[in-house]
Amino acid sequence: MDDPISALDANVRKRIFKEVFKGMLKGKTRVLVTHAIDFLPLSDRIAVIKDGEIQAIGSYEELQGNAHLQEVITINKRNMEETKAQH
Repeated sequence: MDDPISALDANVRKRIFKEVFKGMLKGKTRVLVTHAIDFLPLSDRIAVIKDGEIQAIGSYEELQGNAHLQEVITINKRNMEETKAQH
Protein backbone atom coordinates (compact mmCIF):
# COMPACT_ATOMS: atom_id res chain seq x y z
CA MET A 1 0.00 0.00 0.00
CA ASP A 2 1.36 3.39 -0.92
CA ASP A 3 1.08 5.49 2.24
CA PRO A 4 -2.66 4.95 2.79
CA ILE A 5 -2.41 6.49 6.25
CA SER A 6 -0.53 9.68 5.40
CA ALA A 7 -3.54 12.00 5.75
CA LEU A 8 -4.50 10.72 9.20
CA ASP A 9 -3.41 12.21 12.50
CA ALA A 10 -0.73 10.37 14.49
CA ASN A 11 -3.06 8.68 16.99
CA VAL A 12 -5.45 7.37 14.32
CA ARG A 13 -2.53 6.17 12.16
CA LYS A 14 -1.03 4.17 15.02
CA ARG A 15 -4.38 2.66 15.96
CA ILE A 16 -5.06 1.59 12.36
CA PHE A 17 -1.53 0.25 12.01
CA LYS A 18 -1.83 -1.85 15.17
CA GLU A 19 -5.41 -3.06 14.62
CA VAL A 20 -5.26 -3.67 10.86
CA PHE A 21 -1.64 -4.31 9.86
CA LYS A 22 -0.56 -6.02 13.08
CA GLY A 23 -3.98 -7.45 13.99
CA MET A 24 -6.42 -8.31 11.22
CA LEU A 25 -3.69 -8.91 8.64
CA LYS A 26 -1.29 -10.72 10.99
CA GLY A 27 0.17 -13.78 9.30
CA LYS A 28 -0.25 -12.26 5.85
CA THR A 29 2.37 -10.49 3.78
CA ARG A 30 1.88 -6.73 4.10
CA VAL A 31 3.92 -4.10 2.33
CA LEU A 32 3.49 -0.52 3.47
CA VAL A 33 5.26 2.24 1.58
CA THR A 34 5.43 5.27 3.83
CA HIS A 35 7.49 8.18 5.02
CA ALA A 36 6.04 7.79 8.52
CA ILE A 37 9.17 6.80 10.39
CA ASP A 38 7.23 6.41 13.63
CA PHE A 39 6.17 2.98 12.31
CA LEU A 40 9.72 1.69 11.97
CA PRO A 41 9.92 0.14 15.46
CA LEU A 42 6.51 -1.51 14.91
CA SER A 43 7.47 -3.11 11.59
CA ASP A 44 8.60 -6.71 11.16
CA ARG A 45 11.10 -5.87 8.41
CA ILE A 46 12.25 -2.61 6.87
CA ALA A 47 13.63 -2.04 3.39
CA VAL A 48 15.41 1.27 2.87
CA ILE A 49 15.23 2.21 -0.80
CA LYS A 50 17.26 5.00 -2.39
CA ASP A 51 17.34 5.85 -6.09
CA GLY A 52 15.26 2.76 -6.83
CA GLU A 53 17.67 0.33 -5.15
CA ILE A 54 17.42 -1.45 -1.82
CA GLN A 55 20.17 -0.06 0.37
CA ALA A 56 19.37 -1.97 3.55
CA ILE A 57 16.90 -4.56 4.80
CA GLY A 58 16.28 -5.91 8.28
CA SER A 59 14.43 -5.32 11.51
CA TYR A 60 14.47 -1.93 13.21
CA GLU A 61 16.95 -3.26 15.77
CA GLU A 62 19.22 -4.68 13.07
CA LEU A 63 19.26 -1.38 11.17
CA GLN A 64 19.88 0.95 14.13
CA GLY A 65 23.45 1.73 13.05
CA ASN A 66 22.77 1.70 9.33
CA ALA A 67 23.82 4.92 7.60
CA HIS A 68 20.99 4.74 5.03
CA LEU A 69 18.31 4.42 7.71
CA GLN A 70 19.87 7.23 9.73
CA GLU A 71 19.79 9.42 6.61
CA VAL A 72 16.05 8.76 6.21
CA ILE A 73 15.43 9.60 9.87
CA THR A 74 17.49 12.80 9.65
CA ILE A 75 15.70 13.97 6.50
CA ASN A 76 12.32 13.24 8.06
CA LYS A 77 13.15 15.16 11.24
CA ARG A 78 14.39 18.13 9.21
CA ASN A 79 11.22 18.14 7.10
CA MET A 80 9.03 18.02 10.22
CA GLU A 81 10.93 20.93 11.78
CA GLU A 82 10.57 22.98 8.60
CA THR A 83 6.83 22.22 8.47
CA LYS A 84 6.39 23.30 12.09
CA ALA A 85 8.34 26.51 11.47
CA GLN A 86 6.04 27.41 8.56
CA HIS A 87 2.88 27.19 10.72
